[in-house]
This record gives sequence, C-alpha cells and structure tokens, in this order.
Amino acid sequence: MKRSNPRLVWTLLVTLLALSLTPKATCAQGSSLVGANGSIDWNRYYTSAETNQILRELHALYPDMTELYSIGESLLGAELLVMEVTNEATGPAKEKPGFYVDGNIHSGELTGSAVALYLAGHLLSSYGSNLEVTDLLDHQVFYIRPKFNPDGADLALIHDQWLRSTTRPWDEDEDGKVDEDPPEDLNGDGWITMMRVPDSSGRVQTDPADGRIMGQASESAPGQRYELYREGIDNDGDGDLNEDGYGGIDMNRNFPRNWEREHLQSGSGPFPLSEPETYATVKFIYEHPNITGIVHGHTSGGFVFRLPSASDPELFPSDDLALIVHQGEYYTETTGREVRPSSTDPTRHRYGTLLTWAYWDQGIVGWVPEYSPGPEAFVTDYDGSGVIDEWEELRFNDEELGGRYFSNWEEYDHPTLGRVEIGGWHTKYWTQNPPPEFLEVECRQQVPWILYLAKQAPRLAIAGPVVEEMGDGDFKVTVTVSNEGILPTSLTGRGAVARMARDGGMRDWVVLPPEVLLQGEGYEVVEGTVRRVIGHLRGRGGQLREVGEGDATVEWMIRLKGPRAAFRVEARSDKSGVTRTEWIRVERTR
Repeated sequence: MKRSNPRLVWTLLVTLLALSLTPKATCAQGSSLVGANGSIDWNRYYTSAETNQILRELHALYPDMTELYSIGESLLGAELLVMEVTNEATGPAKEKPGFYVDGNIHSGELTGSAVALYLAGHLLSSYGSNLEVTDLLDHQVFYIRPKFNPDGADLALIHDQWLRSTTRPWDEDEDGKVDEDPPEDLNGDGWITMMRVPDSSGRVQTDPADGRIMGQASESAPGQRYELYREGIDNDGDGDLNEDGYGGIDMNRNFPRNWEREHLQSGSGPFPLSEPETYATVKFIYEHPNITGIVHGHTSGGFVFRLPSASDPELFPSDDLALIVHQGEYYTETTGREVRPSSTDPTRHRYGTLLTWAYWDQGIVGWVPEYSPGPEAFVTDYDGSGVIDEWEELRFNDEELGGRYFSNWEEYDHPTLGRVEIGGWHTKYWTQNPPPEFLEVECRQQVPWILYLAKQAPRLAIAGPVVEEMGDGDFKVTVTVSNEGILPTSLTGRGAVARMARDGGMRDWVVLPPEVLLQGEGYEVVEGTVRRVIGHLRGRGGQLREVGEGDATVEWMIRLKGPRAAFRVEARSDKSGVTRTEWIRVERTR
C-alpha cells in the first residue's frame, strides 16, 4: 500500500473543501434552476451543488413522483444523492422492478452526470403525456444518481484539473509525497492547456497551413519543432512535470469482485471498497434487490462497453452473453454507435469494476456507455471527405463557436523551461465532453436505449384464485403465477445459480426465486404451506428460454374456522416486483 504524509493529506483536504465552496461552485442565492413547468437548461454542465439543487427542485415540483435521499458522503463530506422516480400512487418503489443510472465516477467525464440528470427531467416531464414513460413509472422505479463522485467532478469542472477519480491523496510517483505536482493554470486564463517548448529535435511540429495545429514531426516537412507538456511547473524539482496530480485511485477499479493490487491494476486503491463512494454504491444496490439493470455513465469515445468486464471472456456464460449482445443491438440501432466488450483477454483486462461485481454477485447486467464520440459528432465536414480533421475543427470553432474552445498560443516565461508558448484545445469541452452547446443533443440521444433496458424487467402476474368448495368447510384455492416481463425472474443465467442443500432443495441463490403467500383470516391451511417458493420463471423474451419454468400453479386446502373467511394471494420476487389478488371472501354453504 502506498503511504501518505498525514499533514499533507490534511492540508489538501482543507484546500479542496475551500475550493468547493468558492462562488464559482455555487449559484446565486435564491435563483432557481428548474422552471415552474419543469424546464431546465440542458446545454450546461452543473456543479455538484447545482446538481443537488436541481434534484431538490424537481422533488418539490413532483412530490408524488419522487423521493430524494442521501446514500452516504463523499471523501470530502458531500452528499451522495439518489433520486427515486416512480408513480407512488401505483405502489411503493420497493415493490417494483428498479433500474439504476449514475454518472461521473471519473472526474472529468461530466457528460455522464448530465445524461443521468437529463433522464430524471425527461421521466418527470413526460409522465402522463408519453405512454412509454407513463407505463414504466406506473410499474417500475428508476434510481438516478448524477454525481457519483462530487469531489472529483467539481475539481475538474470548476478548476479544470485532470484527475481520474477520487480526490483521495495518492503517491503516484512513489517519492514519499502525495499530489505535490499537479498541472497548473500558469497564465491565469481559466484553462489548463498545453505548453509547447521549442526543440530542434522535438517530436511535434507546427502545421505549415495553420501554426495553431501541432502534428507529428517529419524531417521531410517544414515547420517549427517542439516538445509538448501539460501546462504546469515541476513543483517537486524531480525533473518531471505534472507527474503527481490530485488523487490517483480509480473508483471503477475499487469494487470487490475480481479486485487486484496495484501491481496488476493501477488505481485499484488500498483494498476493495476503500472509498466511501464505492462502498455506498455496493451497499445501495445490495439493499435494493429490485434493481434489474445498471447504466454506469462514462465519457468519451461514442460507444458502449458491455460485459464481460474484469474476467476471462472464455469463462463468461454463453447464454448470458447472447442476451447481452442482443440488448446491445438496440443501442446501435438507436444511436448508430458501437458496442464493445470490456474484456477480450484472459489476463489483460480491468479488475474490480462495478459491472463485474453487479453481474457475478447480483446477477445484474450493467453497461458502461462512453458518451460523446468527440468532434466528429458536431463539427461540420467542410470538405465532404467523411473524416473530421483538425483544420475543420478549428474552422468550426472559429466560425460557429466564436473560438471559445481553443486558446491561441501565447508566449510565457517558464521558470525552468524558459520561453514557452501556452495554448491549445480546451479538451474538457472538446474531446472528453461535448461543448455545452451540443450537450442536450447528446443527452437526448441516450434516452431511448436506457428506457429499452428498463423495459426488459420481469413482471409477475397472478391468474386466479380459483376457489372450489370441497364440503365440511374445506375449500381448495388455486392460482397460476406467470412472468409477463421480458427477462426471467433471475434476470440472467448467473442469477439462477444456487447450491444444492442436503435435503435436495436449492439454497443460496444469486437471485432469490419468486414466492407465493396466502394471506388472510378465519381459516387454517390443511394442505400446503402458507409460503411457497416456486422457482424462477422464464420471461417472454427470446433469450434465456432455458432459465426457469413457463408458469407455476400453486394450490392450498383451507378449512374455515367459522362460517366465513377472507384471503388473498401475494406473489413477490426481488427482481419482478410484488402483485396481489383482490380479497376473496368465502362462506360455508354445505
């Protein structure tokens, strides 16, 4: 484990907390971010404080459709807020299949937060007018967490710092000090860009047609040659620039399933769930067994990572892989973007990811969309070549965006490198995330696939009860329980895994199978048990047809204690929700 200097750690924590409270991080007192009709400016990136304000304002505007609660605190004490979205009039959230969406686990990947927040607004504003959304919120629940990592997200958004994930101090260069050499905004323009240093043997050179562009150096082509560095100084005097910035732990390598130490997985942290944000995530998902799917929003590249993630692809169950490939096809159909396996090699893969833990420990299929394909999504193809080059990017930025996302190269007297030039693209809003002007388009494009995934949830139904009087106060009660959803009640083949107990029954299921209960008064059960576990039921979808039975018939024989009795039947499942029959009243006639 990498050791930290306690005094430096404390100093950094206090500094970052102060930064998070600067006026740039908060909106004016009393100003609303949500209109009276639920409208929100979606072409804008919001700080964690602003995001939480939007969630609170949405909750106030839609009190019968939302709950808002904190599931923990970040490293620096920020609330980790989750918004629960469902029609509470049709039943409590815990009795409905759920779908979990988050974003911004990685600090600079701001689009993930924007998509999650946009989804909440879309669901709430569309209920009652959009049939698809209305049906979903009547029968299911969404758990939406826009800011997985509020500390790192604010450091990236407000101060343009580059860090992978948590702000926890970490000795990346193993010199006994932590976070002592971050990039810096030397020229005070509000952006951390690049420094180009004249060097006759440099690896890059200016483009002869536009000196703002830096390309690979070539002996046969003219152009001033340079070396490129991220803007900053050598704070610790070790001869390297910006090699130990803020943080260093990657929270999407910190989950407990297939976690590995740093010699195999950089950024994994000192032990699984060492970070309060990842611990809160696992605890929340475990305590909400109704969650049927996960969208874990990242940026960028314009594709989606699918399972398998942190595991040997050859060991991944083929039946579940067929399901995942099938679901990914709709992503490509609706967005035109690629689906990629997160792991393609037995050993060279990511360790300790959220997707891996959710699948192997909870039976849940999760996805990592890498939102925003970059400039190709919004820059005009001026020459019609089908390829967006940097000349076209600069022209578009100049002509359509007022040059906002490129800082022209300006001379600067660097303390150790001498005369340098500082400038270049504002990568936070160009390659990593779309410029705010195009953010709403990117968010809107993701919604159809997320709703499609949520609609795959299993959904229990009861036919009956059929009541037959047998004489002498005895009645036979029969119900048939089925699954009207797409997925089986186990969600996946992995979810249906259990061990065989000594009595021949199955125990310790990854996903508990449905159970049926007879509830009432005025009778005793003389045949059958009040609670019956019926085993998993397959869904109506074409995938995983071998998982579970088509339906289950359950019978009880009851004997009235007096002249009449009342009962109902309840079917429940962690992933499929709860459904109940009406109350049935019977009385002795013979």
